[in-house]
Amino acid sequence: YGLEECDTFIRTTLRHPDFIYGWKNVIETNLTSEKQTYNTDGKTLGQLFKEHMDNNGFSEWLEEKLREQFDSTKNLLAELVNLVELEKKAEEKGSEAVEEFMVVDEQGDLKKIDIDDLKVNAASTLADKMHDASLTLKQLFYLGLDDTETVVNKGVCSAASILQFALEKKLALQPGDKDMVIMQHEIEFDKGGKKYRSTSTLLLSGEDDVHTAMAKTVGLPLGIAAKLILNGTIRLKGLHIPVVKEIYEPVLQELKLHGIEFKERMEELK
Repeated sequence: YGLEECDTFIRTTLRHPDFIYGWKNVIETNLTSEKQTYNTDGKTLGQLFKEHMDNNGFSEWLEEKLREQFDSTKNLLAELVNLVELEKKAEEKGSEAVEEFMVVDEQGDLKKIDIDDLKVNAASTLADKMHDASLTLKQLFYLGLDDTETVVNKGVCSAASILQFALEKKLALQPGDKDMVIMQHEIEFDKGGKKYRSTSTLLLSGEDDVHTAMAKTVGLPLGIAAKLILNGTIRLKGLHIPVVKEIYEPVLQELKLHGIEFKERMEELK
């Protein structure tokens, strides 16, 4: 991007946490493999997933996955119960309940721990572990692990192609659905001894389940650029990415006609 002098450059995509967890499991079970192939004719998603999972040690993977979750859950639960019992014994003896104590953290620093905070954090972690264990199976079943009705019939396909087929079936927009694309750039800079932040925001909603915001933002820039090359507006030769003005200025100008436009906001930072 020609930003070699930039001190900090961060690019992120916001996704639902369960999406990240599920996609990690998809990769670990080799469902994204292009090398492993299966004859899909006359077979359901459930049959094909079973065949793939059997070939990739799914039972062992799942057993290890759940054991990790349940072992840590068991230990946390035991520690939480011990903590509650110690408090109860202190009350029975008439002793003053311990509200906080000191520990040494991983960096070797002395840290004060509040008992109530510890219990809340332990309970929260326990709930997260149980949620993850349940989520692992729920997401795989959602993909079609137990689907005995959807027949693929696509000939010889890779595991990745079967996964794509399943996702296109499961995640397709339905009539009445609309998508939304949100993109934001934040640039902080110094000028004249003052600090500023420039914020550019793009917000676009789809028209319906066919004319989507994603389709527009992906397809229109390329289509417009191709047209501008053909009519001679863009005269560059060779291979380029669209970070030069001769490409992005006319493309952005025409995108405005389709409602695709960044709103700019500048503010001085104190």
